Amino acid sequence: MGKIVTLGEVVSDIYRGEPISDVEIGFVARPGGAPANVAVAASRLGSEAAFVGGVGWDLFGDFILRALESEGVETAGVRRQEQPTRTSLAFVEISADGDRAFTFYRSNPAADELLSPDDVTEDLVSGASFVNFGSIPLIREPVRSATRRLAELARGRNVPVAFDVNYREHLWKSREAAREAVDPLLDLSTIVKLGDDELGPLLGTDSAEEATKALLDRGVLLVLISKGPDGAFYATRDFSGEVPSFDVGKIVDATGAGDAFLAATLVHLSDAPLDDERRIREATLRGCAAGALACTDFGAMRALPTKDELERFMSAGG
Repeated sequence: MGKIVTLGEVVSDIYRGEPISDVEIGFVARPGGAPANVAVAASRLGSEAAFVGGVGWDLFGDFILRALESEGVETAGVRRQEQPTRTSLAFVEISADGDRAFTFYRSNPAADELLSPDDVTEDLVSGASFVNFGSIPLIREPVRSATRRLAELARGRNVPVAFDVNYREHLWKSREAAREAVDPLLDLSTIVKLGDDELGPLLGTDSAEEATKALLDRGVLLVLISKGPDGAFYATRDFSGEVPSFDVGKIVDATGAGDAFLAATLVHLSDAPLDDERRIREATLRGCAAGALACTDFGAMRALPTKDELERFMSAGG
């Protein structure tokens, strides 16, 4: 099994804690950020994992690096940025059904936005089974070019590129700006994962079939569309199918569920051909199971399952 290498944003997720007094609000900081979550999830599932990104020389940067390293994630590709640049914070509000709303606090520029192409070296993709990134590092330079360099290095070494779009509309100036930034990376991607609510804003269609055909026609080998409580859809040029979701009872916090889905899928596909429908279906099903388990506790990383936990959950039928 190779290594899952992820690049992009890492943040400190800030959750409301217990009240302290009438004039004090308690908060709990938890590590997050989609690419970092994928790396931690992959590590827990038994894969080697590495994260490439940027944090500040601040309290939250120290905290995040400790968290990643404690999970066995390689952090040699993390660059620390000098003040006044800071590690990004995301305040998380959880609704009764476990859904989330995010309010971001980022310096201008944020530490993760200053990763440069020079920071992305060939050794980072050595031994990788997949490289992964999302759309947030495509918002501005120089991290946009750093992301493209990672994709190009991977393609040059025949390492599959997994693009988990993870569109956050409120971070972009417009949908048109997001489409313009995302579009070139689709041509460098081996696997593209989207939520069903991202198809319209980024691909101009709400039809999974039309979106899939457009992506496959551009050279993508595998399209994954997560459908939340309705499971997930997978497709290649030769086959397609759907897998169901898993019931975990009450959804506590859905933060990180999509990242758990992607990590479990990629780990199961590591060193496997992308033309084996049985393997891809199994991988997508494992992704749905991991995503469900990720919803059972607060925080993006806290409930990410280990390999043994995932196996037991699936053996019990979810």
